Amino acid sequence: MSAEITPILSPETSPTLLSQKLGWIPTWIVGRRYYAAVPPADTALFCERQPDNPHDADAIAVYVPGGGQAGHLPRHDAAYLAPLVDRGIVRLEARLAGPDDPDNRTPIRLEVWAAEQVADLAGRSADTTEAVWHHQLLGLWQNRARYTHTALDAFRDEMRPLFHAGGLWPETQLFYRLLKGTVADGVAAAEQARQEELKRKAEEAERRLAEQLAECRTAIACKPCGPLLPFGHLSVLPLRAVRPTGVMPLASAIREGTAAITCRTETDSLCKLQMRVEQGHCVLAVQHEVLDTTLGRVRVLHDSVFAPELVEKELLYVVKAERGSSKRRKPVFMADAVMPEPALPELPQEATGFALFRGAKPLEIVLFAHPDCAVAALPLLCMRSWHLKPATPEPSAAEAFAAIQPIFLDTAFNINPPHISFTDSAPGINGVAMVLNNGLVYLRVEIKEDDAREKKPICVN
Repeated sequence: MSAEITPILSPETSPTLLSQKLGWIPTWIVGRRYYAAVPPADTALFCERQPDNPHDADAIAVYVPGGGQAGHLPRHDAAYLAPLVDRGIVRLEARLAGPDDPDNRTPIRLEVWAAEQVADLAGRSADTTEAVWHHQLLGLWQNRARYTHTALDAFRDEMRPLFHAGGLWPETQLFYRLLKGTVADGVAAAEQARQEELKRKAEEAERRLAEQLAECRTAIACKPCGPLLPFGHLSVLPLRAVRPTGVMPLASAIREGTAAITCRTETDSLCKLQMRVEQGHCVLAVQHEVLDTTLGRVRVLHDSVFAPELVEKELLYVVKAERGSSKRRKPVFMADAVMPEPALPELPQEATGFALFRGAKPLEIVLFAHPDCAVAALPLLCMRSWHLKPATPEPSAAEAFAAIQPIFLDTAFNINPPHISFTDSAPGINGVAMVLNNGLVYLRVEIKEDDAREKKPICVN
């Protein structure tokens, strides 16, 4: 109920209630099929008694302003409201509450307003069960603000058989029915609060996601740090991570004793190595990095990060380099046109990664937190078709960097801390990155040559 409604305390307070809305009752306009008037939305409908109605002496008709009769109030409402209207205790207005239901009833909010004799709602001087019930309901209605809508609704459920049985005063039945409107207001307020809370949480989640997105883009950012370097008919643009995290390359960590590896299992080709890293250190093994071990030369299968705070014990999967070399892509030439495999480019000392180009088209980006990791990743170039001629002229270093900038600034990716996935988030782009402590550990992105220049709007899931 609205806060401005004055409660009925005694007959002396009645003058303050004149022109005050006591509350509202959810009900219907019935008998619509017998009348031509159509009730408009957002317009107050008039309710008038029809004591001479041959079908119901308690009938209360509903009229459209300037449009004739639209129907009647239901009999069960008219039965207790008619005496109150006739005695000048209340007056009625109605407003549409929704479209017609399947029974051709029009839902309305029946507003109950105080009239000249509203003080009579305070009750009669009687020593009867009906009087007791009336004053119980009067007190409850006056103090309805103390109770939740769920408590009031539960009370109505328990009392419903009594009130539907009849015998109670019309004014008592009015309070019982007004409680239904109070419950409906409470439900609406609770739903509004729920929707506002959902909106607040959604906005907060969106804000956190935007912050997370910005942090990730800052973490994976890079800058060029040298001219384009040739590799056959490909070219390599040296890159430097702007915000690298503190990681040690695997080979350096093993040499310094920060990390140790032991053989867990061994087959003819695949080996599982147990990694142990000292507390407070983070070690990165680069995909296809070759290590000289007591097992022989082995090659790392995947980019792998080891740190006690991430995973206490972890396995490093490697293959024996001699057996794995057969899977390497080898170019085929005419016997008299053999091209020697080019030497791997020499990256600048500060370079922590590079971007690979065929002409002006980017093919791949690898970026790490440490320069030694970038050097360890260079042999991957040999798996590319370095012997094919580019379709477009070679760009400048500035043009090459501009070609890959949208991947860092605009391309969509999915965030699953500490990983960032470019797979299935943008057409023609696949890859993954790892970010720890708001700094880059590694990034690998491949761009399909046919889709190298296609972009997709930002969409983070």
